[in-house]
Amino acid sequence: MSRKNRNKINGSFTVLEDIMTDSAPWKDLSIHARYLYFEIKKKWAGHDNRRNIIFTQKEAKNIMAIDTFVKSRNKLIESGFIDVIERGGLFKQPAIYGLTNRWEKYGTKDFIKVDIKKIFPEIYKTKFKKGHKFMGNRFKKKEHL
Repeated sequence: MSRKNRNKINGSFTVLEDIMTDSAPWKDLSIHARYLYFEIKKKWAGHDNRRNIIFTQKEAKNIMAIDTFVKSRNKLIESGFIDVIERGGLFKQPAIYGLTNRWEKYGTKDFIKVDIKKIFPEIYKTKFKKGHKFMGNRFKKKEHL
């Protein structure tokens, strides 16, 4: 085998830096959050779209349960590994995420803390049931005599 062919890499690869994987915020993440970060970074693939990574709920359903995805995504945002550039959901729009380096200042006074409740208000987390009073529900239960 020639030397030229031996050093050739087939396919793509995703790099996780040692300084990041040895950090305290990375060690605080669950295995699901780490895997989600890997999947989001894999979509980045080193192009100029570091702040324009589209990750849909359909893609999330393929790798983990939706509740696990939401918890893992929120933990990644709180720890400073990703940011939400645009929140999706309305008219089936995908969410747009961005990779950040806020995790480097985690635990210091310079760390920029993001409030998840402002990004994802509680109203979007509520699962409504039939007859639930929401915005003047006009389909009320009828009382029979």
